[in-house]
Amino acid sequence: MPDHDVSPMPEHRAPQSDLETADPALADAALAVPASNAGQAQLPAPVATATYVATADAASPIDPQIRAFLLAMLEEMPPGWHYLARERMLGFGGREDDDWTPMCGPLRVESLVRDGHGHNWSRRIRFLDRDGILRHVTIAEEEMIAGPRRVCAQLVAAGLAIEGNRDYIVDMLRRWPVRARTRLVSQPGWQQAGDTPVFVLPDGSVLGRPGPHEDAIELSITRPAAPPCGSLEGWKDSIGQLALGNPAIICAISAALTGPLLKFAGIDTLGLNFHARTSSGKTTALVAALSCMAPREALATWNATNTGLELTCLQANDGALLLDEFPAQPSTEIIAALYSTGNGTGRLRGNRKLALEKTTHWRTAMLSTSERPIAAMLASARIDMPAGLGVRLIDIPARSWTHGIFENLHGYASGHALSEAIRDAAGRHHGHALPAFVQRLIEHHAIIATTVPALIERLQPDMLAAVGLTVESPDGPVQRVLKRLALIAATGEIAARLGVLPWPQNTASVALTEIARLWHRAHAAQPPTSAEAMAHRLTGWLRANRHRLLRPGAVLGDNDVGWIDMNWIYLGAEALRTEVASGMQAERAVKLLREAGILVPGGERVSSQYKLPRSIDPDRNRAYRLDRSMLEMG
Repeated sequence: MPDHDVSPMPEHRAPQSDLETADPALADAALAVPASNAGQAQLPAPVATATYVATADAASPIDPQIRAFLLAMLEEMPPGWHYLARERMLGFGGREDDDWTPMCGPLRVESLVRDGHGHNWSRRIRFLDRDGILRHVTIAEEEMIAGPRRVCAQLVAAGLAIEGNRDYIVDMLRRWPVRARTRLVSQPGWQQAGDTPVFVLPDGSVLGRPGPHEDAIELSITRPAAPPCGSLEGWKDSIGQLALGNPAIICAISAALTGPLLKFAGIDTLGLNFHARTSSGKTTALVAALSCMAPREALATWNATNTGLELTCLQANDGALLLDEFPAQPSTEIIAALYSTGNGTGRLRGNRKLALEKTTHWRTAMLSTSERPIAAMLASARIDMPAGLGVRLIDIPARSWTHGIFENLHGYASGHALSEAIRDAAGRHHGHALPAFVQRLIEHHAIIATTVPALIERLQPDMLAAVGLTVESPDGPVQRVLKRLALIAATGEIAARLGVLPWPQNTASVALTEIARLWHRAHAAQPPTSAEAMAHRLTGWLRANRHRLLRPGAVLGDNDVGWIDMNWIYLGAEALRTEVASGMQAERAVKLLREAGILVPGGERVSSQYKLPRSIDPDRNRAYRLDRSMLEMG
């Protein structure tokens, strides 16, 4: 009993009928359950032994879960504790002299819980509440030590009946023999259970099975999910088939399945944004993608997830996040989330103990829609494009095919009719493709880790060739975008090979190569909005115009643009304004190049230019000084 002082237990004699009933299976067969709960499982007659529970079902049927719970409780109860079924109470006291003090409703400590680092230990307590419903509550071990009052207050609030001494109840909980262990994880996605990979879905479901000696895995914050509807075969025969011949739909569905493969590709965040000013079917692409894991009603808008977007990203770890209608005037919360999305991490925050928590991190495939490219939307709102976002959230012009986002109507009269057919099919069949894909990945986990990088390496050169580049081209935003598109293509090909998608071989790779070409054409026509993009534009321009740079001291001809020495390039103002900064304000180009650390001013307060020494230009004109060490000119 407790190793600390407790008040004496009040005496209470257990009713003779509870312990001496000749036929307990016939006594009190319908234990008091409120009439309002008539449809719920009822407790059995007096339960004093496991033998009784095992034999009483015929006279008093017990819900299988409750029966298993009671059997486990009776087997594990610490010495001196007994359960009286008539009163539905655990109590303490001797059975020979019938001294018995009621303490609390039936419960058991089913598992010891701690986080993935082996910290923050808790006890998972399962109990029957006062309505006869099985519930559970997790109470920190530190609470057990801090004070029985708080522990019992949590149990009472959760529905447990408590009548006896709080100290004795908490002491029982601490002494309860517990073999099971549970590892609590903070986000869904891939987890390792010993040598076995498992995948946790946002609703807490676990795909894959930990070994018999491994901890159970549980998600700390779950997101309720609608049950699947229809079947995988029905989905394949409808949405899967209607995607064929429509690169944007193929791309969207493949992207929705990409989340579980991100870690194998070494990519944290991947995003697609389908944009068009008018009705084009772009939202239908998201509905088709969403049907891989949820009903169409689950499609959220950017504004609807405004205040919890970072948490939404965290809950989509190793999965997909779909958001419709990027707003023309994004809120500060959306902008903050975009900055987080740019590097796949959340903000640092203080917890209730005023200690800084570790920065949250996620791997997510995001699909979005907007009226214009995200960069243009932000520019209109006078918001700087977050660094790296242009690579991680790839803008795809939605009206690039014969019927808006559709190329093949599959016999339907219009793009609108096909769109309605896809939406209708998504209502009848959803929630199967992603779990089935993950399950097959688990079954083939040993080879997936090498298959994904190999497929990307095979697919990326085709995409580079489609946009006029080669594998020898210097790494930059274009290369990184194409790697992400190659991963989406690899996902579609793998899912088709595993029988999840009903597509012939190379369907996804051909579609994504077309997407790559469309993206690059639109990208090349857009002025840079980030320092990285501006640096990439300048590098490409210098590579093409290096013959127009002269040695120091040479006199410039009509077609020459500046000088070059071992450390610097001195670029004339006219060339920067009319060629490098074509399509944008020269001041904006200068600002971005300064942010990139490439353009180094000469120290004058009102000018970003550099007054050249006579050894470079005898006339000592001003030019923009560019640091060669920050450029990759080849």
